[in-house]
Amino acid sequence: MTVFHFLAAAAVLTSALACAILPFVAVWDRRLAVARRRSLYDKSAGQTESLTAVLSALFACAMGGDLLAGGVIDRLMVGPWRILWEGMVMISAFAALSAIMVLYAKRGLRNAFSVLSGLASAASASLCVLLVWSFLFGAMRAPASSAEDFVVALESMKSADFAVFLLFCLGLAASAAYGLALCWHILLRRRDDFGRDYYTFTLGMRSRQASYGGLLLSMTAALQYSLYPKLAKDWALARLPFAGDYAELALTCGLLCLPAAFALWYSMSLSAVPMQKRSYAFLSVLLMAAGAYCALIRI
Repeated sequence: MTVFHFLAAAAVLTSALACAILPFVAVWDRRLAVARRRSLYDKSAGQTESLTAVLSALFACAMGGDLLAGGVIDRLMVGPWRILWEGMVMISAFAALSAIMVLYAKRGLRNAFSVLSGLASAASASLCVLLVWSFLFGAMRAPASSAEDFVVALESMKSADFAVFLLFCLGLAASAAYGLALCWHILLRRRDDFGRDYYTFTLGMRSRQASYGGLLLSMTAALQYSLYPKLAKDWALARLPFAGDYAELALTCGLLCLPAAFALWYSMSLSAVPMQKRSYAFLSVLLMAAGAYCALIRI
């Protein structure tokens, strides 16, 4: 497997998990808008719904395009993995359609379409987690994958390593969803000028939520490192070829990107004017992506 396969696996997993969380974030914000009688939550939910539609559509188009064009991912999905891969693509397309319908639905139907989109995205993300785990576990051996490889991959899910992987996915889902939502709110400021109070409230809330996910992700990476402190030199070099003899050290130091992302999100949440630290939001997402890639290598 090349570095491009691992980059694709990290990008697909992160996108799928974020798409599974974002619809429920919007639903929860609308519930809070009613319960606390604050329109700020309602405005935040509207922007989150637009992000969900964009991200879900991009994810569905990317997966569908890879399937139809026989791309990097599709060439790995042979044998028993094929039906899971095609199912994930079809479910993600349905989730994207539901997310887009939220933008045009009447007020009373928005939550219903959001929940439908969230459930479909959760199903797609579950299949994605299974496929990525099987890929990392080494059960995908295109073009020679067999039913026996599939059974071995399923049996491996009873291990402690898979439990750590699920914990990692949970932290990655929260970090990616809230981190991307935070950046999206900042990008929409010129289009949706809701005033200083709205952005102070929303950016503070989103950065605080993202920091919780970043903390969980950092703790999982630390646990993972304690279980596997060493990497084989050839393994590390294959996953980070441009680092040369320092590939193992670079992958280990790359884990520090996760607590760095947490620190930036947390610092932004404590600011009286979070918009003044908007660069932290984008830098944190980049650090999270780099750290997540280094963590996936160790699974």
